[in-house]
Amino acid sequence: RMKHDDTTISSWLQSLASFCGAVFRKYPIELAGLLQYVANQLKAGKSFDLLILKEVVQKMAGIEITEEMTMEQLEAMTGGEQLKAEGGYFGQIRNTKKSSQRLKDALLDHDLALPLCLLMAQQRNGVIFQEGGEKHLKLVGKLYDQCHDTLVQFGGFLASNLSTEDYIKRVPSIDVLCNEFHTPHDAAFFLSRPMYAHHISSKYDELKKAEKGNKQQHKVHKYITSCELVMAPVHDAVISLHLPKVWDDISPQFYATFWSLTMYDLAVPHNSYDREVNKLKVQMKAIDDNQEMPPNKKK
Repeated sequence: RMKHDDTTISSWLQSLASFCGAVFRKYPIELAGLLQYVANQLKAGKSFDLLILKEVVQKMAGIEITEEMTMEQLEAMTGGEQLKAEGGYFGQIRNTKKSSQRLKDALLDHDLALPLCLLMAQQRNGVIFQEGGEKHLKLVGKLYDQCHDTLVQFGGFLASNLSTEDYIKRVPSIDVLCNEFHTPHDAAFFLSRPMYAHHISSKYDELKKAEKGNKQQHKVHKYITSCELVMAPVHDAVISLHLPKVWDDISPQFYATFWSLTMYDLAVPHNSYDREVNKLKVQMKAIDDNQEMPPNKKK
C-alpha cells in the first residue's frame, strides 16, 4: 500500500479508491460492505483505507477536500451550505442527489454514521501515538491529515444530508463524546455544532411565539436568552473535560462559546455571495442569448 520510499501511499491504492467512488456513484451497488470494511480497518488501527471513504464521499456527494484552496474558495466556505456548494469547491456539486441519498441510507440503515466519525477522530491521534515510531515522519503527517480531512468531509456530509431529527438522535452530548468515547474535544464540538445551532433556533422561535413583539432590541434579547438556555448544560458539561486549574484562566462559558461557533456565526461573506450571484446571472444570460439551444433546454 506504500511506494518504495515508504513515505507516500501507492498509486494503485489511490486509483482503486477513485474507481470505487466512481462505480458506487454510477451503479446502485450495496455500500454497506465497503463502509463496514473501512470501519473494521479503523478499529484495527489502520488508516490507509480512509482514502476509499474519502473518494466515495467525494464522488457520491460532491464534497471534496483539497489541500490548496484559493482565497475565494476559503471565503465561500465560511458561508451557508448553498454558497459552499457553488463557490467552495473546484467542481460544483451537480447530479449527486440520488447517490447522496444512497450513501445516507446505507449509513443510517447499518448504523455506521456515528461509529465512522468516532473511529476517525480517535485514529487521528492513534496515527501519532501508536504508529508514529514505526513509520516515516512524512507518512505520519500524511495519514494524520487524511484522518482529519476525511472527518471534516464526512461530518460535513452528515450535517448537510441528515435531517435534524436523525442527526440529533445519533450524536450524543458533548460529555458523552469526550468522556465515554474519548473523542478529541475539537472533533466532539465539530460533531455537536449543528445540534446547538438547531436548538438555539428552535428556542428562539418558541420565545418569539410566547411573547409578541417586533422591536429589534426585544429580538436580540430573546436570541441571547435562547443561547443561554441551550448552552447552559454545555457550560456545565465542559468543566469535567479539563483540570480545575484550567478554569482559573478561562471560563467554561468562553470555552464552550469558542468551540460551538462557526465562521458563519461571526460574519456573513457578502462579497462571496455577490460574486456567486453574478456568476449565475452571467450564465443565465449566456443561455438566454444562445440562439442554437432549443427553448426546452433553456428551462
